Amino acid sequence: MKTFSFINKKGGVGKTTITVNMAYAIAESCDLRVLVIDNDDQGNDSQFFDADPEKSLADILLGKADIREVIQHTRYPKIDIVSSGAALLDANVAVIKDEEIVQQTILKEALDRIAANYDVCLIDNPPTINASVINALIASDEVNIVTTPDIYGIRGVSQMVEYIEAIKEYNSALRFRGCLLNKFSSTSHGFRCIELLKSQFPLFRTRIRYTKDKLEASAEERKSIFEYSPNCGFARDLVQFLKELLAGE
Repeated sequence: MKTFSFINKKGGVGKTTITVNMAYAIAESCDLRVLVIDNDDQGNDSQFFDADPEKSLADILLGKADIREVIQHTRYPKIDIVSSGAALLDANVAVIKDEEIVQQTILKEALDRIAANYDVCLIDNPPTINASVINALIASDEVNIVTTPDIYGIRGVSQMVEYIEAIKEYNSALRFRGCLLNKFSSTSHGFRCIELLKSQFPLFRTRIRYTKDKLEASAEERKSIFEYSPNCGFARDLVQFLKELLAGE
């Protein structure tokens, strides 16, 4: 199982939208088994997949349940999920306070137990740094920073890169693949942002076009963008990103 984390300290950059739609594309187009980890107490991935938030990542972090008891099937045969909800807030605090456990590797050890059951694991992280994010990065093979073409998104990239480097003390194999530019428009400002990112960080060749209305409508109907509007810009760009990501260059 290859584990990818998606992250940025800035919210609203589209991490969840990219995660759920990538899960669908990997499962349906690549015929691979996918596990989604919803690592955000807002639980948006969980809502999309109609997962029960009462059986969640918090239970794994607190040692209340084995990951095999927590994993839920979704309406897609090849996609399973570890859900999240408000309980994750308290779980993060409890893990930090518990000095009798190895706090950083709880999720990694859990994922190791079920790694043979999946080909890909996608972790959708919140716009913060807490115990569950530390666990996610230590459990990941690769981390990708999703950003938008604005100064606040790019500032979040700088902060996140520094943190990823610090995490390598605990996960020396963690690879920062690069930044994925989301909500891109072909304007002079958009291209200036590309040049700014390229001058400082590794940047994926693919950029995801701004496609607001279709994405919102597909989310409301609990459909992936590939089911709702497979020829829209976002869908086509995400396919290109997926090819680039899985190529492992």
